[in-house]
Amino acid sequence: MKHFSYIFLFVFSYLLSDTTQTDVKHVVMDHNGNTTECFVDSIGYEYVYFIPRDSVDIDSMKLKDVYYIYSDYDRIFYHSWSFGENIKRMENRTGKAFTADGDTLHFINIKFDKDMINPEVFLTTGPGKSKYVSMFDLEKVETDFSIMAYSVERGFFYSFYTFLIAATFEIIASWDDERRMVTQVWDQYDDLLPKVSIIGLNKQKGNGVAYESFTSFIPLTVLISMVYDVYKGKNKFYFSPVYEKRKFGRNMHIFSLKQLVGNRFNEIIYKFEKNSFGKRVIGLFR
Repeated sequence: MKHFSYIFLFVFSYLLSDTTQTDVKHVVMDHNGNTTECFVDSIGYEYVYFIPRDSVDIDSMKLKDVYYIYSDYDRIFYHSWSFGENIKRMENRTGKAFTADGDTLHFINIKFDKDMINPEVFLTTGPGKSKYVSMFDLEKVETDFSIMAYSVERGFFYSFYTFLIAATFEIIASWDDERRMVTQVWDQYDDLLPKVSIIGLNKQKGNGVAYESFTSFIPLTVLISMVYDVYKGKNKFYFSPVYEKRKFGRNMHIFSLKQLVGNRFNEIIYKFEKNSFGKRVIGLFR
């Protein structure tokens, strides 16, 4: 009789329980701040698979389009490279933090909890004054314009790679099979270099013919890069996970050619490794 009463209590409590309140829900957020409330089924190499709220059909999204994923226990269990890079760019700067409640916190330094299990932001608000704020309580962080250092770096490499690629195409277009390869390659890249007599660089003919254009183009691309980033508000970093229907003030994706090539290479390796031959070949290098 006592055993039967336990079974009755278990069945009764199960029927009255609200499973919608006990199941862990997830929110998938893209780089624009669009959110999808769902139950994440699995995360693969290229896709995250989930069941949207009020649906029974499984759906998916490419991981390259996902900014971060968090649960209703306020824990981030996946974030993109852009998310980590944005945090890196924010840290150790001055600025303002805007909370979801409408408060504005001025800080002279900011640091993020790296494990993201319970993501907190450490704000130094003054000499000897500091404060911990949950990342989920932040709408956005606005840093000072020292972050334009990244714009300067990007602008320089735009010029550098443009001239480097142009010189490479010039080598291919004017290739002479009768000349030595090293001489032909050096003649083109030598045109980008200045005269440095102390090491014998361009000692006879002076600066390279493209050197003046190269040094003039760099400040221009740097200036364009800085103006563009100021216009786009690249010193503003958005979170606002509490606003389900609200978008970010800007796209939070960071373009990186190195990251793009690396991801593409990994995708090719992943697809190649799916067949038995590719698996054996890749296994030799792992």
